[in-house]
Amino acid sequence: MKRFNNIILACLLLTIVGILGRCTKSNAWQPSVSFSFTSAGDKFITTDVTLNPKDSVNFQYTATASSGITKIIIKKGLTVTDTIFVPAASATSYTGTKKAVMDSVPGVYAWTFSAYDAGGVIMGSKSLVVTITADYIYYTNKVLYVPDTTAKTNKTYFASATGNTYSYSGIGSDAGAVDFGFFYDTTTANKHTIYALSANPISFYDLSSWTKNATIFKKVTTVSMASLSSTGALKTAGLANLGSGTASKITALAQGNVILFKTAAGKYGAISISYINAPSPAATTFMAFDVKIQK
Repeated sequence: MKRFNNIILACLLLTIVGILGRCTKSNAWQPSVSFSFTSAGDKFITTDVTLNPKDSVNFQYTATASSGITKIIIKKGLTVTDTIFVPAASATSYTGTKKAVMDSVPGVYAWTFSAYDAGGVIMGSKSLVVTITADYIYYTNKVLYVPDTTAKTNKTYFASATGNTYSYSGIGSDAGAVDFGFFYDTTTANKHTIYALSANPISFYDLSSWTKNATIFKKVTTVSMASLSSTGALKTAGLANLGSGTASKITALAQGNVILFKTAAGKYGAISISYINAPSPAATTFMAFDVKIQK
């Protein structure tokens, strides 16, 4: 009897598994629309790509189905950018073109194209991932020290092309790469200073054999570091502000200052002062800052 009951129980379990299997199979959603992307010329995207901020691009897409397409919705991330109502004559195959300007802020953005039927049910979708990379160089948490007079090993010079900092004794053949230096001016009330090597104020550092780049600077209050999110923004800010009132050195530096600059090589950039540790000419005095500059 016990054996008979076990057989019945096993049969019931097999029956339940079979029913569940059929239910799972029948309820599995399969897209009834396929999307393809075509390159119809320059700037057309057909696959995942990496672009620069503010690039102009085109998507030419075709949605294909056996029947029933009534609209196409295009999203960037979770935001709907376009809703296209498909005419009945194109219910099995619809081709459209989406023109877009990419974001100015670096990041990863998914562009999704979805087809819907008359009941508002999604029939299928396709996403292309666009990665926006910065077209400028961004250095964060850089540190320069007041120059020391004996060992001359304090990192007191900055090269914006590489982000490297240098000491007088350790710069070697890289002097030509330096765009500015930092020091504490004891001859004026405006102490903390950045300067171009062409205006070298450090009498105890002999730069007679160096290439002394003539960087120009201007402290500004109308431009924020956050707004300078592309090489175009850096150039626009530079052109608008560096046409007059520039100097080869900027004094009275303080936390929160933004200084626009243009290098001897013609690159526009910006410096944001994040911290100065002491009002002192001591060799332990330093300035922490961020730099953005055109590539």
